[in-house]
Amino acid sequence: MTPAELRQLIPAARESAYLDSATYGPASERTVAAIVDFAQSWSRGSTRYEVWHEAGEECRGLFARLLNAPVESIAIQPYVSTAAGSIAVQLRPGDRVVVSEIEFASNLWPWLYQRERGVEVAVVPARGGRSELEAYEAATGDRATILAVSAFQSSNGWRAPLRRLAELAHAAGALLFVDACQGAGGIRLDPELDGFDLLVSDSYKWLLGPRGAGYMYLSQAARERFRPVSIGWHAAKDPLHTYYGVEVLLSETASRFDSSLSWISAIGDRESLSLLNHVGIEAIEAHNLRLADRFRAGIEELGISTSPFPEAERSPVVAISVEDPETVRTRLADAGVVVALRADSVRFAFHVFNNDSDVDRALEALA
Repeated sequence: MTPAELRQLIPAARESAYLDSATYGPASERTVAAIVDFAQSWSRGSTRYEVWHEAGEECRGLFARLLNAPVESIAIQPYVSTAAGSIAVQLRPGDRVVVSEIEFASNLWPWLYQRERGVEVAVVPARGGRSELEAYEAATGDRATILAVSAFQSSNGWRAPLRRLAELAHAAGALLFVDACQGAGGIRLDPELDGFDLLVSDSYKWLLGPRGAGYMYLSQAARERFRPVSIGWHAAKDPLHTYYGVEVLLSETASRFDSSLSWISAIGDRESLSLLNHVGIEAIEAHNLRLADRFRAGIEELGISTSPFPEAERSPVVAISVEDPETVRTRLADAGVVVALRADSVRFAFHVFNNDSDVDRALEALA
């Protein structure tokens, strides 16, 4: 499948220049149809729940494929904040977390909240919309437990140098935790290439799925260091045959960290993840970055400023600085361009279903 073919399945792409996947990704017709079919069978009581359970297992495999990771390393965790919290509560007094001040609250507050238990949290300063590697190094020192970072930033699109941060973290004895709610489905992320130990992503943004579905990658080192916190029947070695009894038979894979599955979310997400895999994450990243670069070139000609990140630290998100962001967003909306306001900037997010006409439409409205 090509990006152009996927675009034909996204109603939002036909009705507007939808440049806001960083807030939520619009559903495909296939995703909506699957959810409608679920609702009908649910209302009639005509489907055994095991069918819906199996959809969750298929989603696990499809997300693993996007990461080029073993399926055994993927847990089902619906939200970044709950996954981060499940790790944060296991930190001990004296453990050290390193995190940038620019992070979204879901990857900042779970760590900061542990300070009252004696966990040290070193907050890395951000200058010019990014935290320098040297600042991370100074904050990490020679001892740390977790280095937490977003794949790219919600506010301005700054893409973290994950491999270098992983090397820094590992040298200090820490694990690299990646919030990929902004990232998974939009750029290539690979534990072997990037070196991260934990990665969490919701499905409702760049993965184009419904809210309530999400995934967590755990390396072998992470599975050995941390324990599942919210244990239920879904974390069992054989969940469909482990409803009762005092013997706790947890899965031997990352599924021991599973949350209970949202059936309706899994049904929809199976379609969304399948479509992304049909296009391929390398093709998606190349497409998204090309559109973002085209937009950067256009706003430069218009004299509109954005953060001048190095090329390797650019993502499919571009935030522009304008005098009256709300007025600019209204003007864009009147022209059929959907964007968001974040951190006093107007944020544009370019995804696989967008094309050059969306970029041009946005630039024309800005001009």
